[in-house]
Amino acid sequence: MTRVILVLLASFGLVLAGAVAMILMHRRQLRQWRRQNRLVDQLSQITSVRRRVIPFPLPTRWLAVKSSNTTHLRAALSLRGPIVSWAEAMSRARERTLFLSQPVEGWTLLVGGALPDPTSDVDALYRFLVELSRETGEVQFFSLDRVLGFHGWARLRDGRVLRGYAWGGDVLWNEGRVTLDERLLGLRTMEYGEEAEPAMYGQIPFESTNSERVPLLARRWGIDLATATELLLQQEGVESDE
Repeated sequence: MTRVILVLLASFGLVLAGAVAMILMHRRQLRQWRRQNRLVDQLSQITSVRRRVIPFPLPTRWLAVKSSNTTHLRAALSLRGPIVSWAEAMSRARERTLFLSQPVEGWTLLVGGALPDPTSDVDALYRFLVELSRETGEVQFFSLDRVLGFHGWARLRDGRVLRGYAWGGDVLWNEGRVTLDERLLGLRTMEYGEEAEPAMYGQIPFESTNSERVPLLARRWGIDLATATELLLQQEGVESDE
């Protein structure tokens, strides 16, 4: 009996040692990835993506759909109005409607005031994203408010939420595992009901840091709004302010 117990304890010890080794290896690999990406993931890189100054402010909410089938996307979104240029869409992005871009690098962007705001109705956003993803495949949502620090991001595929997070003073949505890209960018996410500790004097609140890094997450997942807008404006021959 004693021998059996010793064998079981030895087996448990081996399993535990293997698990600890895997955790340590994962942490070491994660640190290596962070070191390798520091030079390209600094906050200053947000503006360096744009080689020209875009002549209007970027929307605070947008969608990226991994599709180049504009006709199918317009049908899925029930868009009946005339197709406008991206320059016009960006200038009218606050209107209560939706504007679809031409495909850019395999992605199609969606902006407009009719895009659900997670701080107003996160359930409406959830339903909108799930339904659109069922029709189109991969859908990515991003939002940021640099004044209030509100922010959010979501990634869905075929109607399934891979990752969804939204902060609007407290956690509005937290679904799916934190992605490696979030970890690499140092994005701090909270659990439901978790209260954020106030920033110490001289510290930048995590809400502001997260908001600033949303475009970097978009770029890692696919394409960021600034880069896509610049490419689309170049295609349209729109002059940008230098």
